[in-house]
Amino acid sequence: MSPKNLLRHKDCKSNLSEFDDLAGHPGFDKQGTRFKRLIKDQNNHKDLEEGINRLVLCSGKVYYELDEERRKSERTDVAICRVEQLCPFPYDLIQRELKRYPNAEIVWCQEEPMNMGAYSYINPRLLTAMKVLGRGGIEDIKYVGRAPSAATATGFYSVHVQEQTELVQKALQRDPLNYPF
Repeated sequence: MSPKNLLRHKDCKSNLSEFDDLAGHPGFDKQGTRFKRLIKDQNNHKDLEEGINRLVLCSGKVYYELDEERRKSERTDVAICRVEQLCPFPYDLIQRELKRYPNAEIVWCQEEPMNMGAYSYINPRLLTAMKVLGRGGIEDIKYVGRAPSAATATGFYSVHVQEQTELVQKALQRDPLNYPF
């Protein structure tokens, strides 16, 4: 299942060369062309990036809004990784990204309300991955998304657009985030 607005999105596409699993071809990378449990930041960062101040983890279409806003605001100190497989949780790949960005603030971003999206599932697993690396405790996982709610949506398009804009801007703000939101 996928939101329909991604069907014609300019960044949501693959080149034919990306389906070739042979080393040396333009689309080949370390993960190959198979299903990627985690899609690392697309800015070709090195294996160790100490200049990155924030690592935003997300899943789904919110990535494209975050990436667009990052480009507009020219935030080169923010990495955005897409967690494509939530269960079983990709501990190994999350730990690889946590090691890559040792100075980064860890943020989970979702567009759903806090009590409805993946946050409640991701939070303890992300904490486990962080503890193994000595990266802090539960207060070091920041949440960006809608506040807990009994309804899945506001019901008003203008309010939805405003909330969506605010959560994207909050995920990329320059100031440190408060725990949990």
